[in-house]
Amino acid sequence: MVDENKIDPVILHQGLAKVRNRRWILWASILVYMPGLLIALDMQASGGTMAKLFAAWIALICVSVGLATIVSCPRCNNSYHTNGPTFLPVRKCVHCGLAVNADKTK
Repeated sequence: MVDENKIDPVILHQGLAKVRNRRWILWASILVYMPGLLIALDMQASGGTMAKLFAAWIALICVSVGLATIVSCPRCNNSYHTNGPTFLPVRKCVHCGLAVNADKTK
């Protein structure tokens, strides 16, 4: 395991900023579903339109999970949220334990 103090702070900040951005994309795409559904229902969208909106949301979720899955940890260079086939959107690297806000604390 690499000592956190030996990592260039700029590289650490850039890597964790990328992890945080991908996490925001993931959570925003999850949270957009309910208001979007309520708006579509309020506009009395047809069943076909609702199915297309749902399919678009599923595609958005797949892309955002894919982006969050492939982002790598700046400390250990492994996938930050993925250990084997398991995707875990937790706040620490599943390999080395680097916190998502480690560059902001000190």
